[in-house]
Amino acid sequence: MREMYGIIMAGAMLLMTGCSADDVVIEEITSKDAVAISFSCNYDDEGVYITKAGHEGAMNTEDLHTTGFGAMASVTADKKPTLMYNQEVAFTLVGDLDDPKKGYWSYAPKKYWPTDLTDCYISAYAPYMSPDDLAALAGLSEEDLEKETGIIGISANNEAPYIDYRRCEKPSEVVDLLWYYEKPSAIPAATALNEAGTLAMKMHHALARLEIQVALATAPASGTKVLIEKITLTGKMAKTGRLSLSSQTTEGSGVDKKYYPDWSNQVYDKNGGGDDIDHSFQITNVDNDPLSYGIIENQVRYIPGLPYGWQPAGLKAYDAEAEDKGFQNALNTGDRKGYIYLIPQTTLSLTLSVKYHKMTSESDVVGIKTTTASTLRIPQPTLEEPNPKLLGNKTYTLNLKLDLTPAP
Repeated sequence: MREMYGIIMAGAMLLMTGCSADDVVIEEITSKDAVAISFSCNYDDEGVYITKAGHEGAMNTEDLHTTGFGAMASVTADKKPTLMYNQEVAFTLVGDLDDPKKGYWSYAPKKYWPTDLTDCYISAYAPYMSPDDLAALAGLSEEDLEKETGIIGISANNEAPYIDYRRCEKPSEVVDLLWYYEKPSAIPAATALNEAGTLAMKMHHALARLEIQVALATAPASGTKVLIEKITLTGKMAKTGRLSLSSQTTEGSGVDKKYYPDWSNQVYDKNGGGDDIDHSFQITNVDNDPLSYGIIENQVRYIPGLPYGWQPAGLKAYDAEAEDKGFQNALNTGDRKGYIYLIPQTTLSLTLSVKYHKMTSESDVVGIKTTTASTLRIPQPTLEEPNPKLLGNKTYTLNLKLDLTPAP
């Protein structure tokens, strides 16, 4: 569209120089005739933030402003990115930190909406991966690439777009993954918030999130506290997967419409013979445990910022009348929840093991008890859905109720 605009202008100039002023009818051509594609990301119709307060590892709107996003756009039925390919779209703040919405998204060079939107597809992902980032990944050996987590590759510019992703097991290193996909049927009209041509995008979380909540079955005796030593989840969990940027699954309509990402090419941990093997998440209360999903510094004294439920006096008793039933997020740090991030897969069966002990002011360890459940399904089967899938853009909750009855 931009090239055509230049050609028309050049033709008009030649016409004016070859004729007298009385003979010429001039049609003024301005940029209004070619509407630029622009973006407004993660705002609703009233300019309110869509993504709420952030979580450990999870991207919120402010994080998105920092990372930017990559855009893909196609004007062909095969959805190959003919108009935009991994185009970086960056946010510029023109307000202040107290009002971070005062800013705009931009990219260069400008692209223009096609006049015929019969085959027009626009998608995006975040965080943005630059050509240098991707080239560095492509240059790694297979062994070194196995150590990388987060986005480990994107599609070429001659195929329908997708993202390859490898999950990470430590909250401090998790790379959350966002996506957007749409087939516009008309050039977006101007609104009170956006100029004509501005695509108002709402990005979604592509991963499944598992929240672990803990409560005590009964209140401990006076002077007694309960400390979790270890939570272990073991099962066949997808190690890598491919997120489609040229399709998605939706459910419902209007304000209740839900968006789910389409994943494929899941790869699981393998043994030497090539069979899928179980993988474990370990959440331990041990300082600098290299195998732990969460690293806790001390078992006894209160430490600001550590998961509240892991503090010596942190766990609460189950209360059926309370709004939260007494459950607390076991990975909660400060004002951010912690999650285990999982690549969506067809089924997920887990073995759960929890090791915890009671302690008093006189003794750190009164008794040790380990509970194990061997057939835990996430999500849980129902009569309507006997074989449910683990979906992206969804949070699942695992409530653990710890029994204080002494082990026999």
